[in-house]
Amino acid sequence: MINAPTFRQMQYLLALHETHNFGKAAQQCHVTQPTLSQAIVEMETILGAKLLDRSRRKSVTFTNFGLTTLQTIEEILPKLEALMDNAKQMQEPLSGAMRLGIIPTIAPYMLPQLLPAMHQNFSKMEFQITEDMSHLLIERLNEGKIDLALMALPYETGSLNTLKLYEEAFYCAAPKGTFKKNVKLNSDDLNDHNLLLLQDGHCLRDHILSACKKADDASEQPLKATSLQTLIQMVGQRYGLTLLPEMVIHQGVMPKGVDIHAFKRPVPTRQIGLVWRGGGYKEANIQAVIKHLKKAL
Repeated sequence: MINAPTFRQMQYLLALHETHNFGKAAQQCHVTQPTLSQAIVEMETILGAKLLDRSRRKSVTFTNFGLTTLQTIEEILPKLEALMDNAKQMQEPLSGAMRLGIIPTIAPYMLPQLLPAMHQNFSKMEFQITEDMSHLLIERLNEGKIDLALMALPYETGSLNTLKLYEEAFYCAAPKGTFKKNVKLNSDDLNDHNLLLLQDGHCLRDHILSACKKADDASEQPLKATSLQTLIQMVGQRYGLTLLPEMVIHQGVMPKGVDIHAFKRPVPTRQIGLVWRGGGYKEANIQAVIKHLKKAL
């Protein structure tokens, strides 16, 4: 019988490639760093060739053989995971891994409330959370790397299934004193002010531009943030104003230098929804989670 690398060893190597850091890879795999390092050494012994170039001590560098091995693992691992999950679900419904993708402008505001209830309702499921931008979550869905995505709509999802859960309003976050206190705004009120946005790739950027009826001219927007919290701090420092989803407003106190203003009707909104591929062996589990999220949200 051929002595082959184990399932866990392949997972460790793939995590190292994704993170390019032994500590982060070990954390992602829920093991200690020495355990992960030793597993990769054992994998090299089994294969009889080096996977990593250890002459470069300050960076994680794969050998050519290591890169070829990764390509094979990326093909094999999803099939092995599917086989194991399918077998487990046949024995025990509503069990196995549930890989949930969620965008950064939703994750920190919803997960603290959603995850405890999901663990309670689906105690035999292992929820694996991936936080990433919308286009990358769509890629992962199409590649079968995640099962379900919670994201903002509208968004181009191709042939994937979508379900709108609810609609939430946008509010204007402006430096204190920009507008009269408690006054409601319309989109024209924002025209003479610097509109702060997230960097390219965030769907919230497109939703804000649409709500403000503005074109995406990057040359007019020299300041861009990588997170909503950074965006809020920039408003507080009087660099400009921005639009924030309702869930952000409800989550906590704004900095002292920021005023929040509602909009007049028609109020600009974004939709919160689910996206999934459908039709696979996990369909029953996905539908059960969708039903729970519809009720919860």
